[in-house]
Amino acid sequence: MKRSLLGLALITSAMAANAQTKLVQDINPGTGSSYPVRLTPFGHQMVFGANDGTNGEELWSMTDSLTQIAYNINPSTSSSIIPVYNRTMAVLGNNVYFPADNGTSGTELYSWSGKTGDAPALVAEIMAGASGSSIDEIVEMNGKLYFDANDGTYGQELWSYDTATAMATRLSDIYAGANSSFISSIIAYNGKIYFSAYNSTTGAELYSYDPATNSTSIVLDIDPGVSSSSPNNFTIINGKLYFSASTTTYGRELYMYNGSNVQRLTDLVSGSGNGMAFSATGVSKIVGMGDAIYLSGEDGTYSGHLYKYDSKTGITSLVYKTNPTGSSVISNMTMYAGKMYFSANNTAAGNELWMYTGSGIPTLVADIRAGAGSSSPAEFRQWGKNLYFSAYDSATGVELYKLYDSSILAVQNVKFNADVKVYPNPATSVATIDVNLQQSQKLSVNVLDMNGRVVYTVPVTGYSSGSNKIVVPVSDLAPGIYLFTLHNEAGSMMFSGRLLKQ
Repeated sequence: MKRSLLGLALITSAMAANAQTKLVQDINPGTGSSYPVRLTPFGHQMVFGANDGTNGEELWSMTDSLTQIAYNINPSTSSSIIPVYNRTMAVLGNNVYFPADNGTSGTELYSWSGKTGDAPALVAEIMAGASGSSIDEIVEMNGKLYFDANDGTYGQELWSYDTATAMATRLSDIYAGANSSFISSIIAYNGKIYFSAYNSTTGAELYSYDPATNSTSIVLDIDPGVSSSSPNNFTIINGKLYFSASTTTYGRELYMYNGSNVQRLTDLVSGSGNGMAFSATGVSKIVGMGDAIYLSGEDGTYSGHLYKYDSKTGITSLVYKTNPTGSSVISNMTMYAGKMYFSANNTAAGNELWMYTGSGIPTLVADIRAGAGSSSPAEFRQWGKNLYFSAYDSATGVELYKLYDSSILAVQNVKFNADVKVYPNPATSVATIDVNLQQSQKLSVNVLDMNGRVVYTVPVTGYSSGSNKIVVPVSDLAPGIYLFTLHNEAGSMMFSGRLLKQ
């Protein structure tokens, strides 16, 4: 035990000083849990479901200054929102859409304007009566909503909702008739909707829906025949769709789909052993950083260690075991402030919040439930300059927390329609500025030290829509904080942010 505590002390001393966690609000006061779920940025606010101990799990809203119940859709102690983790709502136009139960219609599709006093509206009652259509996952693509639902006749299938016509339409009947195809892991990619679905011929496999042809088809029977590959962990990285899938021959491993072909990338546990564990829908166990794909992998005995797949060399390697003598259980992997944050297990600290910069070793960021007990961080979602998540502490139950990493400090021109990320940050030799543009644009880059001196420049260059990677060599720079700026062709600043040299 002394050795474990010493190890924890050393890890804790290495915590990034610029990353601070804070309880947002004890929504369900005392030891009761509010179970914040479906965290979704919506304009000037974050909306989510939470239970205050009086009204059940209802619709809540958080702004910079106030966290409060937005509306009690099911006006009783019963909940209108099912507290299921790793789901989001969908923002479309001026409204946010989500599944809810008003107590008489069952779980159906609702919308909310985000305005105080406005009541959420039931926009589609797919199964009439109190049973509800049990909508679970919902995504937006090209002005329409896509979700799973059961109308009582065709079982659970893929549906869409068109806000222009206020019409809900069933799109699939993969397991014909009243049977459910168990749609899950719905994601929009390359103008199509991809998901896992089941029928008695192929098992659970990778399917797609193409709005251009209004057709649903199997992408590939990854584990041929009636056996199921049960694909999940869908993650889009650098224009490709990564996921885990299982076959009789190789077990569950990392796969990639480029819009044309499906390719298995790993065999962490040689042969039929699982290199990745099957996880609940929406749990993030794959993330991209630079040319590397990081995943939560198996070593043949214990699960959930940090592995890296190098997309250039095709080589997979072990990065780190947060729990060297057991399962690390790494999950909820997400990029924030140019770093990877995730939940992981450690014998001394339990399951807590960790961070990895892409070099060196991961560090424990916060031991929210002090000691060997676990706070089990989940529901990671960035909004503004903070990363929000749920976590458990014996004094407050499961509540909403936020992490502020000062290295995310940035200013963005309101006319600059782009997403800018920097990794690794801190960097030792090379930093990459990833500029994801909505439309092609010409930009220049300046890197300045804290005295305002320009230490590196990239002249005006034309960049296409999508992800553009601007490489900045930093090996010759002195350790410290630097400012990088992006300017348009006319010289107006579009974005500025921090870059840390280690």
